Amino acid sequence: MSVTADRLTPTTDLLRGTVGLAVGGFFVLTGVRYVVGDSGGDVRIPGVRRVTSWLAASVHRHVNSPSIVALGALGLGTIPAVFLCGTVVQSVDVAHRRRIHRLLGVAVVALGYVLFAHGLMALGVRLPHPLFPHYRPLGATGHRRVQWGRSRCSPLSPRWPR
Repeated sequence: MSVTADRLTPTTDLLRGTVGLAVGGFFVLTGVRYVVGDSGGDVRIPGVRRVTSWLAASVHRHVNSPSIVALGALGLGTIPAVFLCGTVVQSVDVAHRRRIHRLLGVAVVALGYVLFAHGLMALGVRLPHPLFPHYRPLGATGHRRVQWGRSRCSPLSPRWPR
């Protein structure tokens, strides 16, 4: 029994749909919390503590090996960006910071909706969503070739391959 794209696609669509619904739903709920002004607090997600413990152990293994250079290179870009964001946010007064958090909450809700909509579309439910530019280098038969920029064919148009 060989694995073909026709046999694998329903399984991957189910996986993509489930992950899209979970991640999109989490983003939407988190964004709504920010929009209503509840930007603080402790959010507990089952299994996160186990994953972060595993990640910390993985990083610790790299500390005494040559691969620490790769982690250092990652930190060279990450640490200044986090420092800059923290400095900018702390320089803004509390009233403006709340407005910024609410505005960022709206952006997170919008991005979460896109993830949620794509998850539902992977499961066969079509929803309207904004068309973002994306690149697909595959030009083979059965793949829709899209260049950078807007697609002429949206998932809701009658020309969309079903």
